[in-house]
Amino acid sequence: MSNIKNTADKSATTLFFAILIAGMISASCQAQMRAPAVSGKFYPDNPTELREMINTYLAGAPDYKVNDTMYGIVVPHAGYVFSGAVAAHAFKAIAGQAPDTVILIGESHNFFLSKAALFAGEGFNTPLGDVKTDKEIISELAKAQDFFEINDNAHSPPPPLFEHCLEVELPFMQTVLKNFKIVPVLVSNNPENAQSEAKAIVSAISKFPGKKVLFVISSDMSHYPDYDTACKIDKESLDALGKFDPEYFKKVNNSILSRKYRNVACEFCGESAVMTGMYAARMLGANKAEVLRYANSGDIPVYGDKTKVVGYGAAAFIKSEHKDEAIKVISKPKTPVIGEAKKMSEFKISEKNQKVLLDLARRTIREYIRSKKAPPYVTGDKELTSPAAVFVTLNEKKQLRGCIGTTVPQLPLYQAVQQMAVAAAFEDHRFGPVADEEMPDIKIEISVLSPLTRVKSADEIKPPQHGVIARRGGRSGLFLPQVWEHFSNKEDFLDELCMQKAGLEANAWKDPSTELYIFTVFAFEEK
Repeated sequence: MSNIKNTADKSATTLFFAILIAGMISASCQAQMRAPAVSGKFYPDNPTELREMINTYLAGAPDYKVNDTMYGIVVPHAGYVFSGAVAAHAFKAIAGQAPDTVILIGESHNFFLSKAALFAGEGFNTPLGDVKTDKEIISELAKAQDFFEINDNAHSPPPPLFEHCLEVELPFMQTVLKNFKIVPVLVSNNPENAQSEAKAIVSAISKFPGKKVLFVISSDMSHYPDYDTACKIDKESLDALGKFDPEYFKKVNNSILSRKYRNVACEFCGESAVMTGMYAARMLGANKAEVLRYANSGDIPVYGDKTKVVGYGAAAFIKSEHKDEAIKVISKPKTPVIGEAKKMSEFKISEKNQKVLLDLARRTIREYIRSKKAPPYVTGDKELTSPAAVFVTLNEKKQLRGCIGTTVPQLPLYQAVQQMAVAAAFEDHRFGPVADEEMPDIKIEISVLSPLTRVKSADEIKPPQHGVIARRGGRSGLFLPQVWEHFSNKEDFLDELCMQKAGLEANAWKDPSTELYIFTVFAFEEK
């Protein structure tokens, strides 16, 4: 009998410790901060560099006055080089808001979810610090078991997968908001669940009447049509979004996809997230959606390819008694000072620093292939720490393998080289990511740009000295001075610039409404 009792006691003790250990493991897992997955790729992993970039984008957006109540925003989630300027318009509109909690809604890039995935961990980490989760609302929302579940793996899948749609919004939020918590939600991939998910979210929020809540909804727009098609269908979808009717929004998007436009993979890649956020905002009292900004990757000077683009939109959900006057622009961003290109004609990088920068670009690409992070680099060299606009070009066996850059000095020269090297190797949509085995065959070229100068006509453009930007309306294109070697005369050069890069008619450069800018470069490459 005593043996049976001892055995029972041991079993009970074993069971007790098993439960205790399981609880400790569970608590440990839930206490974890979600590490950034795309820091150093979609946005800088250096805090100072990241703040500078975000503040530059915010400075480029107008100051808004929001009447009545702001309920949330829709923002893109691509790499900052591509969508940061668009996202800044929406984040600028919520600057000065003071939410206790942000309901951060996106759609999974890796898994088909039958239920919306909640993150039960302690929070998300970014280069700007930690953002804690609102465990009260998450716990309440998890009770809606028909539509929600705790699913940390969806938020932080194992390598080589990564989920970025919520993460990329956080540094902007950390810049424009203070002392907030988040409820990270990856909604199910079924738009039919959107209204039920929204009801559950609103119900969970209602249990905490003292909390001020704001929605941030993450979604890019059309994927991979040509530039003109993207502009057409994205405008149609944004017009539908402006009606602030989720069912109408879905109906228009379905209609767009039914027309079978070439290379159109989706209209809103986070359609379910947008619908869920729209339903929830309406239930809470919002009565208007206002579109703040649109662009696509073909508009971005660092990319400029018009054959396959991705669309980006920014919008706000608000409540207003005067719908037409809900969000007002109270001041426009300052126009950057345009310098004179002749200042650059005497500019050069020392041979020593040319070697440093080329070596840094190569090491950055190699390290990024290995660890998805740029290698740390510190210098006090004035030449390397001065702000500069930079293009990095990769050629493989004399064929273009990637080229991305910026026309506005935003970062110190060495940081700009690192960022553009990563972008050229991994974010140029015309090519797949560079692989390690390709590196011996790749030659790196770095071009440091002068300030831009507006010219009155093409007569002031001097081949092969000047690079040229042609811009009209929302379209622009850029050719570096190195491109002159492919043309025998100025007319052909400008025709191709307008047609291939800007998506305009070939002779648009002759039109007085087309803005022409010139610049020079100091270019150097690996031997």
